[in-house]
Amino acid sequence: MRFITDRDKGYSIIEVLITLFIVSLILSAAYFTYVSIFKSMKGESESVELQMEKIVGLELLRLDLEHVGYGIGKPLTLGSDYLILESVNDGKDLLIRSTMNNTNNTTIGWVLCNNNAGNDPVHAELEAPNDNLVFVDNEGFVAGVVNDGLCPSDGILVGFPFDPASTGCGGTCSEIVYYLSNTNLPSHCHPQTYNLLRKVNNATGGNPLLSCVADFKFTIDLDIDDDNIVDLTDQIVDNSIPANDLRLQLKRINVYLLIQEGGFNPDYEFKNYSTDSNGNYIQVNGMKLYLPGSSDFIHYRWKVIKISVKPMSIIK
Repeated sequence: MRFITDRDKGYSIIEVLITLFIVSLILSAAYFTYVSIFKSMKGESESVELQMEKIVGLELLRLDLEHVGYGIGKPLTLGSDYLILESVNDGKDLLIRSTMNNTNNTTIGWVLCNNNAGNDPVHAELEAPNDNLVFVDNEGFVAGVVNDGLCPSDGILVGFPFDPASTGCGGTCSEIVYYLSNTNLPSHCHPQTYNLLRKVNNATGGNPLLSCVADFKFTIDLDIDDDNIVDLTDQIVDNSIPANDLRLQLKRINVYLLIQEGGFNPDYEFKNYSTDSNGNYIQVNGMKLYLPGSSDFIHYRWKVIKISVKPMSIIK
């Protein structure tokens, strides 16, 4: 006669249910851990992507600011088209004038003439061949414009290559405009942010440099008494300063950008902001940069970037 043991009985329904319950808890914990890690990795990936975008875009902006006025000699009669820097579109956009366009290597460099009219320059430092040159004498006045690469007259002259499609300075300097647009805004950006675009010589549309930009402002620092000390800081660019005075007084250009970092995070709440009658803002050096108008902006991270550049190439 064989006796029935506990081993022969198998598992009871309660034991099976308890086992399933424990397994489901483990699977749920694993799932939520996976989701949390995935969200974190996605957020980090977006943050890294934005950081790389910022490095490239901000470096190009810095180079353009550094070369404000590069190659722009003084004409006999100064006009508004020779302003090396101005605001356009009711002060919303920044326009830079320079013979150098940092995304066009044919405009990078210079040549030197030394009493050799009608001949090749005695020295050339050109990034790429370009026979379109505007020459400036040792007093900073335009001495001639050529399309054959030859020295226009005797004297010590410095020539700057320019793009023949240039729209500024009588066709010898490029006009580079920085402006905000919400066209083709990336999906991870707050819908009330913008792309910062760069447009050269009235091109159709512009090239995006930075995305998820909530606000963009620019100011200048001036030395008004010619003692090489800044007298006025963070002055609004209102185009009221005569072109020659701007050349002499401009010491620094400041650009402020309020940029979103990372994507939407319902578990995060941004708190470092103030409010006035115009909306919510972050203030830096007295400059107010406004956040998106909708209340969900608090679920994004925001950062103010300031670029302050001393123009290196203004012809005085």
